Amino acid sequence: MAIMDNTFNNDESRFSRLLTTIAHLMLYALAAVMAARVATYFDYTGTIVELTLLIGNIVLIIGLIHNDFQRLCVQCMREVPADAGPRAQRQQRLLWLRHWASTPPRILIVLAIISVPVFLVHSVGLPRVVSLPADALWAAFMYSIWLHHRLRPWCPYCRDWDQDGAPEPSPDPVTKAAL
Repeated sequence: MAIMDNTFNNDESRFSRLLTTIAHLMLYALAAVMAARVATYFDYTGTIVELTLLIGNIVLIIGLIHNDFQRLCVQCMREVPADAGPRAQRQQRLLWLRHWASTPPRILIVLAIISVPVFLVHSVGLPRVVSLPADALWAAFMYSIWLHHRLRPWCPYCRDWDQDGAPEPSPDPVTKAAL
């Protein structure tokens, strides 16, 4: 994936900087997409809702690619919480979701779970609220991607624990550089 690596990790490229800036709007895009989806439950559809869904999902996909193919950038480092170790312990379910859905067969399972309610709404005529669980899964999955990128050094699932050895507590982040 050298193309992806070069696309996001080339600080000299304006396009790379633009993609990185867009990727850091991921949480805002997630909130906008979820608000637009809730609006569709009440039959509010139209150009604004559709554009919000389109642009928001494009930003989410760019964020997904940024989080998967780029090392921690300066802005990502600034967004690492001061209590990263304890937060990683508290957010284990979301971190687990990120790891569980990281293989192609499992990604297809997630896409199927998300797509089936949309298909039922549009083909069978079920109420749009049927897709609420799928939307919640999509939101949790996208948030888990964002969270994992910031907590990666403290993620309990990124380490193999030496063939199921005893897990160690996550290290505390360095708060000041050693002089």
